[in-house]
Amino acid sequence: MQYVLALDVAKGKSMVSLISSCGEVLITPYEINHSIHDFTNLLNRMNELKLENISLIMESTGIYHRPVERFFLEYHFKVFVINALYSKMYKRNLRKTKTDKLDCISLAELFFTTDFKEYVKPDTIYLNMNALSRQYHALSEITNNLKNRYKNLVYLCFPEYELLFKGNTIYSDIALSFIEKYPHAELISSTRIDALQNFFKTKGFSHWKSKSIKIKEVAKNSYPSVNKEDEIVSALKGIAKLIHMNQTEINTIKEKLIENGKQTKYFDSINSIFGIGEFTASIIIAELGNINRFNNIKELTAYCGLDPSIKQSGKSINIKGPISKSGNKYM
Repeated sequence: MQYVLALDVAKGKSMVSLISSCGEVLITPYEINHSIHDFTNLLNRMNELKLENISLIMESTGIYHRPVERFFLEYHFKVFVINALYSKMYKRNLRKTKTDKLDCISLAELFFTTDFKEYVKPDTIYLNMNALSRQYHALSEITNNLKNRYKNLVYLCFPEYELLFKGNTIYSDIALSFIEKYPHAELISSTRIDALQNFFKTKGFSHWKSKSIKIKEVAKNSYPSVNKEDEIVSALKGIAKLIHMNQTEINTIKEKLIENGKQTKYFDSINSIFGIGEFTASIIIAELGNINRFNNIKELTAYCGLDPSIKQSGKSINIKGPISKSGNKYM
């Protein structure tokens, strides 16, 4: 006899029910919080039934199912985490009825009628790399938004900065540090040339003399949109500091990713592909995890969302449709 603990997971809580392969409901659906107290009580109720061969099934819900996954894996349960889209297709019916209790029953029925692959917790190194990858993408997105605001404020406070620090050099460490200290043209005009030269010299800038003289001359002739007392100037100073901090943290994350990536089995193979450097290889490994979990190239392609969409109607088959984009967006 097989038994399955079906959980309909939500944020901070779940609806749970224990059902046998014969359809007998051994634990009537009820709600638990994702706390050690409720998890332990549920485990005790299951132990009182003195059953063997109990599996657990739940939908993958981003981060919300992670506490449940961790608890039951630590107690050596067979855990099955399924794609929410798959279970949604199974739960379609003529009646538009949906409750958490019914979802538990549907998940149990799906478990007994489908052959699922048991969830295997990835090695710690892959979990840590994935956490670093997501932190990298989050900080990169925030930093890109800050850069847009930064460019606008630079134009208002000292538009000639874009000529003095051309292209992406305006986001360099030395440019961010300088703009944080001198966010307005008038501040540069009132600063002695030797102080400006000393700033660039201590930062290791090779042309510190000529750069300081040029910035001083340009600042004297500049007419910004705001005066140096304006709050926009303070905003530019603050955003330059934030971008600098974020970029420093992003560089640290990159170093950690590469360091961890080099410890994995397929790093050298992926890195050997033309056009893929150490960081890109590490990001790929961070998002794919253990590549051996994919049975074939089709599974890997689908996971990346690169599989083509196919539409068929009668004898007409469209095999040149756009890619599905239903996989891992970071990949």
